[in-house]
Amino acid sequence: MRGLERHLHGQAYLSLQRLRGRPVGRFIRRLQEWQQLDRQAFQDLSDALLAQRLARARQTVPLYSSGAWRSALAGAGASDLRAWPVLERKLLKTRASELHAQPRPRRLFYRHSSASTGESVRVAYDPQAGAWSWANEYRAMLWHGVAPGAKTLMLWGIRHPLLDWIRNCRVFLTYELTPERLEQAAQYLLRQRPDLCVALPSAAAQLARYVRARHGDAPQPVVPFIKLGGEQIYRFEREEIETYLGARTVDSYGCTEVGAIAMECPKGSLHIFAEHVRLEIFHKDEPLPAGEFGDIVVTSLVNRAMPLVRCRVGDRGRISPDPCVCGLPHPVLTDLVGRSADMFVACDGTAIHGSVLGSGLESFLAKAPLGAVRQVLFQQIDPRQWKVLVEAGPGFGEPLAAQLSDIVRGTFGDTCRVEIVPVAVIPRERSGKFRYYGSADAPVAGAMSQRLTAHG
Repeated sequence: MRGLERHLHGQAYLSLQRLRGRPVGRFIRRLQEWQQLDRQAFQDLSDALLAQRLARARQTVPLYSSGAWRSALAGAGASDLRAWPVLERKLLKTRASELHAQPRPRRLFYRHSSASTGESVRVAYDPQAGAWSWANEYRAMLWHGVAPGAKTLMLWGIRHPLLDWIRNCRVFLTYELTPERLEQAAQYLLRQRPDLCVALPSAAAQLARYVRARHGDAPQPVVPFIKLGGEQIYRFEREEIETYLGARTVDSYGCTEVGAIAMECPKGSLHIFAEHVRLEIFHKDEPLPAGEFGDIVVTSLVNRAMPLVRCRVGDRGRISPDPCVCGLPHPVLTDLVGRSADMFVACDGTAIHGSVLGSGLESFLAKAPLGAVRQVLFQQIDPRQWKVLVEAGPGFGEPLAAQLSDIVRGTFGDTCRVEIVPVAVIPRERSGKFRYYGSADAPVAGAMSQRLTAHG
């Protein structure tokens, strides 16, 4: 019966998308054909798609005929990516109208970023570009044997009731993850036994801790696969999810600017969807060779409505010089770090990325009594003053508070003043996302004026 249910929901979803001019099913099949190519043939395919997109972008996008682009492309062919300047993300706001292709494609729609890498931006997509993005994600989950229509629990920042039902999804909003909501999500896992959970990493880890504390005798795995995305993924989160829920975690990476970018294969490599996006690594305005760490810059190979070329998205990483042993022809992205702007100033003036605090939580949560700490948020007031919000449960006291203070002082300096503040619930960002660190005046959950892009 589960197989029939999955098939019916999968076919209903793909049929609906086809009627909307988004042939997701056809694109999945094409991607599956392309992934059978050897690496050189696959690279040739990606290069051909890139050349076509660059030539069209140069012809149709007003911005690319002005300023730095007109100068840079005057002496070179538009199909040569090396000639194109880097498109800084702020231009998506200040010169958005000039980035729309002319004439504008029919039935275009917009995706809004959650502002997790800076200011919120709005990017136009044509229907087929949206279909390519979703097809890449579904194709990659098929690497793990999970097909469209699989029964799914989703912990996300937005819901679409009708579409969620068609996709066989039950959605819990992440900015509403109270203990009562966590219990409802746990009961859905235990009673409905979904095949997949799609979640923000922080929400999945929070649910995993809750299930372990309240339903420690639950049979394993509670859910076979958990697809993670939308936030930086820390090792301690993966360990909690895999240990407490028995799930195989699958890392996915994408952004508002170009949609799906990469997903993890069964061998554990994060494969770049090179038939969908060209990803480069930059230091300032210079591209870096494979193996070097730097800013992620992306070019869409499919979006006719707002074709972004060499857009710096605010994340950092490196492209592995070595292929994955799984045999897929896609290049591999490693050492992915979100929000390159998330730098904090230590007592001595040193700039330190906030992800170090998230890493510091690993040993802390591993030793804390189960249920004593549900969530933690480090907030910097100034270089010498921090506040730490703690969703505290039974067993939280001075020893654990001291350990949290030590994480801050060990990272930012021994002279930091640290205030530990137990709270009932730590609010999430307006998008439903959660970071373990931020400034004390950062916006938190409230009216959903900025939202995560709903998948599919």
